Amino acid sequence: MAAPTLQTDDLSHFRRYRSIVDDWEAFEQTLMRPLPAAVWTNTLKTDPERLAALLAEDGMPLEHLSWRPGGFKLLVQDAKPGNHWAFLGGLYHVQEEVSLLPVLLLDPQPGDRVLDLCAAPGNKTAQIAVAMENRGTVVANDRDYHRIRAIHHITERLGILNTSTTLFDGANYPKGAGLYNKILVDVPCTCEGTVRKNPDLTLDPTGSLSRKMSGGQKALLRKAIQLCRPGGRIVYSSCTYAPEENEAVVDALLKEIGQHVVRIVPAEVEGFRASKGLTEWNGETFDESLGFALRIWPHQNDTGGFFVAVLEKLAPDGSAKEEAAPASSSVEARQSPAVESPGLLAATSSHLAPWMEILEKRLGMSREDFDDCAFFQRTARDLRVVNRDHRPPLRPEPQATGIVFMRAQTRFPKLTTAAAMAFGGKARQNTIDLDVDQIQTYVQRQEILLRPDQVRSCTGIGYVLVRHQGVEFGVALFLPEQGEEGNRVKSMFPKAWAVRQQAFE
Repeated sequence: MAAPTLQTDDLSHFRRYRSIVDDWEAFEQTLMRPLPAAVWTNTLKTDPERLAALLAEDGMPLEHLSWRPGGFKLLVQDAKPGNHWAFLGGLYHVQEEVSLLPVLLLDPQPGDRVLDLCAAPGNKTAQIAVAMENRGTVVANDRDYHRIRAIHHITERLGILNTSTTLFDGANYPKGAGLYNKILVDVPCTCEGTVRKNPDLTLDPTGSLSRKMSGGQKALLRKAIQLCRPGGRIVYSSCTYAPEENEAVVDALLKEIGQHVVRIVPAEVEGFRASKGLTEWNGETFDESLGFALRIWPHQNDTGGFFVAVLEKLAPDGSAKEEAAPASSSVEARQSPAVESPGLLAATSSHLAPWMEILEKRLGMSREDFDDCAFFQRTARDLRVVNRDHRPPLRPEPQATGIVFMRAQTRFPKLTTAAAMAFGGKARQNTIDLDVDQIQTYVQRQEILLRPDQVRSCTGIGYVLVRHQGVEFGVALFLPEQGEEGNRVKSMFPKAWAVRQQAFE
């Protein structure tokens, strides 16, 4: 079934942009075509070359994005990348191509402290965390609890361990969060640039809704500037064309706060076509530095539409050199490792011993396999794990930090699916390699009959970890041969994940 596309009559909604679009005919023609699918490689689990080969073998050839390492555009229009076993195994994530731009310009590095101020559903948060190689601190904030749950699902599937989520109005984010050296402000907007994938989107041809939304967008950018460490970087982005939500917002904050505090720097991406930001619109004049921003029209790269501006917070001497970490009296210096933060109960060596004994006896794992990790409990029920150098905010208290490692109040404690996917490669026994048909059966939560060669590392009835082509998938219950039934495993793939998989069909 062909994807729905925009109708000719809908193009009239964009007429007010005709004077600023570099090629109006190409713009209109592109809006009438379906949006190509794009994916990016989860380098925590694989490399781009292997991913491209895997998907090409299964009829999904990819084209490298020259401007974004590890990014690909799918060459088959009706491909379903969210339906492939490698997606469920966390080897890649599906995301619109132009949405890869803000994080590339944010340039997060291992060890950074990064705030994603409007994070849900978590696609850009995941990009940030993977770019940081599961090190440092990512704080993903959103004011919608239900949308935060979507962030958790993505981080669990991709094996992300350096992220905390917070539930708060971003425009009023508390000072207790400390300072950050990188902040992404991907603001809620009128979303005009997404119309190729959302042709039923309600459009605003007059700009009245954009003017209403701009107040909240200014408040978010103002807060980001306050929370950014001098010498740090802020990326402001939206998926709309409206200058009222883009250049006008950034210009207003430059005037309000002053260019001795924050300035716009050139946003440049080699191999990616874009127009310069506007310096005037409908009789209103913006600061000349807005020309450093990027305005992306769909026909330029066969994508959706977008706007991105990169800002630097200046040091007191007017330089962009990043200051050293604040003195010990400051809020940020008092940020503690996750295991010492309020509301988290540190898991001491003696506390961890029973858990590790289970893993050692059943899976052949050892405490040394987790030297880069910190363990803690928010509740008596769950043992959680996070990267050791993670520093969550004191306020607001995180909704979640890291991932759940094991469940405590069960008859036979076991790794969660997320933990099995992240750490299963360290298991030395009770692992089973499934073939492609079996792994499809596994994610559908069905029982699997095993061949004798698949159970060589199994030591008896109990939990095992399942894999496919070296990719960890989760936990199953191994049932040794009984009579003529043969060796079997019962899938323990989460119900919620299985339902999500069916949604991709």
